[in-house]
Amino acid sequence: MAEKCCCGGPLRLLFPCAGGSDVGALTDRVARKLTQDGWGKIYCLAGVAAHIPSFLENTKAAEEVVAIDGCPVACASKALIHAGYQPISISLQELGFMKGKSIVSEENINKILELIKKQDIPQKCNSDKPDSQQTKNFCCSCDEENKKRE
Repeated sequence: MAEKCCCGGPLRLLFPCAGGSDVGALTDRVARKLTQDGWGKIYCLAGVAAHIPSFLENTKAAEEVVAIDGCPVACASKALIHAGYQPISISLQELGFMKGKSIVSEENINKILELIKKQDIPQKCNSDKPDSQQTKNFCCSCDEENKKRE
């Protein structure tokens, strides 16, 4: 079963393409930072693409499946679709980062993070807690508490 935040809502799972190019490397670094920020949780695209049952079950249990593709080939999105999911697709090229022309740098990672967070992808929360509405792109207030403990 997929992990849940303490409010009872499933996590947003992030699947970076992590391809061999500069933009592939950027997707991986961005997904790791988004995970650190509590915006979602990076998950294993290879496990889903290989149809490993536990990976498929965890992904099926997620409320949101987000593919982060580095280039227009869209391998992450296509792998998730092939496995039976309908991902929310984010393309670095659509955000202005071109394959072979995008340096893997903290500056570019932070630009991409900002652009992704501005896209207004709602994260759903299944809590009865009165303070469980979405805050700062977190599912609920408990995510901020968990982040403090890390």
